[in-house]
Amino acid sequence: MGAITVLTVYRHLLLACHIAAVAAWLGCNFTQFFLAPWFRRRGGDAAVAWFEASNRLARMYYNVAGTVLAVSGVLLVRESGFRWSAGFVGVGLAVVIIGGVVGVAFFAPDGARLASAQRAGASVNLRRYLLVLSVDSTLVLTAVVAMVSKWRA
Repeated sequence: MGAITVLTVYRHLLLACHIAAVAAWLGCNFTQFFLAPWFRRRGGDAAVAWFEASNRLARMYYNVAGTVLAVSGVLLVRESGFRWSAGFVGVGLAVVIIGGVVGVAFFAPDGARLASAQRAGASVNLRRYLLVLSVDSTLVLTAVVAMVSKWRA
């Protein structure tokens, strides 16, 4: 194998990791859109378990997906010859940072809050949770469009 072929394989592996991390992030978001209201309607222990799982996803799963996304993205920029000032690079970095902050500051504590409310038998309103989930998903999809279109490359 020549150096160019090895470099090409490396870039393809980085890109595959990058795409898989985005799929992991968005797939989990879409799963939450679908299941959170269903579990809330079921109530009881099932709803408590779902909201506890949402807290765990925010604290662990999304951190792994975000880390793989950020590291593979940085390495792709370094290996591809794109400038750090390219618009799509800035959008991608901003979305990863915003997503990390929102996960720690909102989704993890809100999952715990929803689990506690459900455990106490209180009425659980998902509007705020689903709104922030919508904003998060829109940001990730915007970054995908920016990457595919190579905004201001």
